[in-house]
Amino acid sequence: MTTLQQRLDELSSAEYTAAVKEIRRGIERETLRVSPEGKISQREHPKLLGAALTHPYITTDYSEALLELITPPSNNIEETFGQLQDIHHFVSKNIGDEVLWPMSMPCFIKHQDEIPIAYYGESNIGKMKRTYRKGLKNRYGSMMQAIAGIHYNFSLPGEFWELYQKTQGDTSDLNTFQSEQYMRMVRNVKRYVWIITYLFGASPAMCRSFLEGEDDVLPFESLGKGTVYLPHATSLRMSDLGYTNSAQSSLNVEYGTLQNYITKLRRAIRTKSEEYKAIGIKVGQDYQQLNDNILQIENELYAPVRPKQVTRSGEKPTDALERRGIMYVELRALDVNPFSAYGISKEQMRVLDLFMLFCLFNERDELDSVQQDEADENIDRIVLNGRAEQLTLKLDGTDKDRNEWVHEILDEMAAIAKWLDNHYGGIHYSIALDRVKPAADDPNKTLSGMLLNELLNANKDNGRYGLELANGYKTQALAHQPNHFKPSFLVEEGQKSIAKQQQIEASDTLSFDEFLENYFKY
Repeated sequence: MTTLQQRLDELSSAEYTAAVKEIRRGIERETLRVSPEGKISQREHPKLLGAALTHPYITTDYSEALLELITPPSNNIEETFGQLQDIHHFVSKNIGDEVLWPMSMPCFIKHQDEIPIAYYGESNIGKMKRTYRKGLKNRYGSMMQAIAGIHYNFSLPGEFWELYQKTQGDTSDLNTFQSEQYMRMVRNVKRYVWIITYLFGASPAMCRSFLEGEDDVLPFESLGKGTVYLPHATSLRMSDLGYTNSAQSSLNVEYGTLQNYITKLRRAIRTKSEEYKAIGIKVGQDYQQLNDNILQIENELYAPVRPKQVTRSGEKPTDALERRGIMYVELRALDVNPFSAYGISKEQMRVLDLFMLFCLFNERDELDSVQQDEADENIDRIVLNGRAEQLTLKLDGTDKDRNEWVHEILDEMAAIAKWLDNHYGGIHYSIALDRVKPAADDPNKTLSGMLLNELLNANKDNGRYGLELANGYKTQALAHQPNHFKPSFLVEEGQKSIAKQQQIEASDTLSFDEFLENYFKY
């Protein structure tokens, strides 16, 4: 069996250096617009930000108030982070007196009806996006949809896959090999993602209003006037309260091969649900959801990782994957970092690079149903009780000490850090990893531990602290001097996006009923 170090030694030539330097990553940062009083915005998406339907860098997710700020794929972390800063600067200048919420769990929301569903205009695709979100509200409630996260998109260049295929002695079609290796990465992300939640989970506390009166769902403790928390939680966002919805637990999506994944996902979007049938698809002239299937569309699957391919106009994600294979992997398990004005730090990005490569190079390949159940149990233990002393996790049917396992994984990531530093020149990856190593033995050094200690030591409400951070971060974003995306560029992009939306609306020839019927034809 090839050890990790032996594998890395095989990937150390100058050819690999050129390929490794083309590793690309992109960021999707979600954040609520909130009022100066710390309440969710009731205003429309600002026109100065362009059209949410068509803008490449500034859009909305579930809610009209839930911004999604997107950087394009780049092979340079400094550039990606700089672009993220520039977008924040532009947005902060164009949202009036509002601020951007710096946490994953939402601000005070009195009732879910205060969460406005995003509007994308009157084109058929715009109506579809809004109807899908209406379906989410009717199925799961709006509170869950007001949660924010960071999505980290990671890809290796074609030159890397060509070299790696030769090194592995594989003679299959290159595109097939690439997709197989990406699926290996996806399976191991599923297996090991708990360590990312342990290190970077940052939502151990939240506003009591999120529970809508159901305070007894978990053994919460109270803090300040309106905050609830779990003493050892890392990420309430990743618990059944939020991002990972227990209603989807019966889907049994498989990750053994790309085709298995596509088949299971398609089955979910073609299989009727008695529960969702009761909602109705269309009540009078008003759509309540796109359909009454288990999933309305592929994006409804709540998962910590997704294999991705860029979709073409009118193309479904599973069709894109089947036709062209996997282009990149989207890591969706990252909480918003409340200690960064931009929701993520450059050091985190480097650790995430290491994690994704660890998942690719790991000797483990299969993820059968028993192993997937173990992985699910591990993430459940981490999100609710991850910082508890002497916590154990499951590994091949036996208990494994959390600290011991964290050390083992970080040691392997350290070898990858040295390998990357050799290719890039410098020690940036090793330094980034060194910064998180103390958390292996001291849970207080995790983001969730630091945040909860901040709240407890000051006996401060999560909402009040979040608003203080938001105000400070707006000042910081406004003071930033744009370098990559100048304000004039983003103004132009906004104008182009509005024109593009108008063009789409003008070109529609089908009724919305006909459009949906055509879209869901198989």
